[in-house]
Amino acid sequence: MSDEPTNKRNTRKRKKSFLKNARKYGKKGYYGRGSELDADTYQYFIRIMETYREGFANDEERSIFADNVFEQTVSKEVECSCNQVGCRVVETLLPFSNDDTLRKFMEAFSSDLRRLCGDRFASHVLEALVVQACTRSFTSSDESKSYFKEFSAKISKFLLNNLEDYVWDTYGNHIVRTCLENLVQLPKEGNKNEGRVKVEENQDIPEEYVGIVKEYGERIIVWPQFNELCSSELTSCLLQVLLKCLKKTDKKLLKKYLKKLLDEIFAPNAEENTGAGTSLSPAFLSKPVLMLLETTVQIAPPKTFTQIYAKCFKGNLPKLSKTRNTNFAVQKLIQYCTEKVEFEAMFDELSDHFAEIIEAGHTGVILALAQTCKRLCAKQGSFVQNLMKSLNCSEPEERQTNFIVSLSRFCKYGPDQPSNENLQKEKLNLHGTLILQALLDFNKPIKIVNGILGMEQTQLKDLFCNTMGSHIVDSYVKGAFVGEKSREKLVRKMMGAYREMASLKYGSRSFEAIWNAAALKAKLQIMDELCYKDGAWSNSECGKIIAAKVNLALYKRNKEEWKNSLNKVDKSALFADILK
Repeated sequence: MSDEPTNKRNTRKRKKSFLKNARKYGKKGYYGRGSELDADTYQYFIRIMETYREGFANDEERSIFADNVFEQTVSKEVECSCNQVGCRVVETLLPFSNDDTLRKFMEAFSSDLRRLCGDRFASHVLEALVVQACTRSFTSSDESKSYFKEFSAKISKFLLNNLEDYVWDTYGNHIVRTCLENLVQLPKEGNKNEGRVKVEENQDIPEEYVGIVKEYGERIIVWPQFNELCSSELTSCLLQVLLKCLKKTDKKLLKKYLKKLLDEIFAPNAEENTGAGTSLSPAFLSKPVLMLLETTVQIAPPKTFTQIYAKCFKGNLPKLSKTRNTNFAVQKLIQYCTEKVEFEAMFDELSDHFAEIIEAGHTGVILALAQTCKRLCAKQGSFVQNLMKSLNCSEPEERQTNFIVSLSRFCKYGPDQPSNENLQKEKLNLHGTLILQALLDFNKPIKIVNGILGMEQTQLKDLFCNTMGSHIVDSYVKGAFVGEKSREKLVRKMMGAYREMASLKYGSRSFEAIWNAAALKAKLQIMDELCYKDGAWSNSECGKIIAAKVNLALYKRNKEEWKNSLNKVDKSALFADILK
């Protein structure tokens, strides 16, 4: 009998990719879930996905490819969309199709909307159609614009008229959200903008679209099941989208929503908290409600924001910051705070708990504090002092030189701290390095500047050649409150390390940042250093780029000509700044 594996996470099989599964089932004679496709069409779609994943030379080539594929789906638009593999192909290529193709799909879907809105595959294609119709109703020519606008309104109104059926349905709910988001052109997160034509940020939203969004808002707020909508993850997400849309279309109705949520959901019958130790708001006891609370914090006007802070957060910030599920809400609260006095109260409540929050692993709260200290120019000195203390780098004074590396790792200084020998390849803490960048933008960053300049050159070089550490240099050389002399000191300190930095991927980023900040005299010294055994670094991939940027070949051939060319570049950059 074999022993049980000690770590199931490490032995778990990786999930097979969509294409691998599709090929496997095709060999067994199963041609996708949903509607059955014939074997030739199924294999054709698999080849299409393989070709798409290989990429295209340009957008025009990709659009031609999409149009060729859609020639094969004419009169079979719904059939292909109801199949698992066909749906994936159609959904992926629709953003790159021409207007005629979109019209064919829209006409085909319009004939059987009730069934297709709830179909597990076709609903995704319908979402893609809504995205394209709404976007192109803002950007297309007059003739096409009216057609796309009509389709967008038709789908949105159909779902509105059948809201009771679709709001609780997984697929229908997602289409409702897509309609709302795209009627007002809410920006999408991450890579979801692929294939989406960019609409001007201040583009006027058609009155018809505004009216539809308002009607959704007016209907949902009076639902008898409103409380249930808040406590279900599916419907909570819909409410979050609706609130963001109302912020763009109807601030008066938005205020009604925020008041209802605060009085009935987040803090029912609660008086404003007056001190620490108060009981937690019900909002923190349910994940869907908590998600809704985070969204309201982001979009609430100042007066409502203050009420949310007082009734839901005040007196409980340390506890919420140390709890896994609720620390993100604290981050949002701090990030979206606009009143200096209010932020200072939040800071004071958390100031003695930095070490506990870091120990809990919720360093995002500390990052949010750092960024808001910078934005509101408040509590900056106290923040640095508390952070140094929490990382055991405050006293004695000589320990302060360890603060930069300790913060980059976000771990306490002590005998258990890792060696600095492999700092270049070490995975540093993202929040720690971002905080360092924020600290360099504080009004008085002297402790951070001295900490960087006090490090050994080898250690500093390794930090600057690290994937995350390389961004610290940008903040140092561009910081408005980092003095010119401090920049010059850094340029001098790194003399002797520039060849190695220039040859490395992340080091070359740091090299370029320092180079751009260096005076002419320092640049000449750097060039002399680069010329010595230049073959050792300039033949690397990154080295070639740096050699071209600093014009190494010209410098070696004629220093005076190189200086003149540098002056021309500096003057053109100066005039470019003036003409902005």
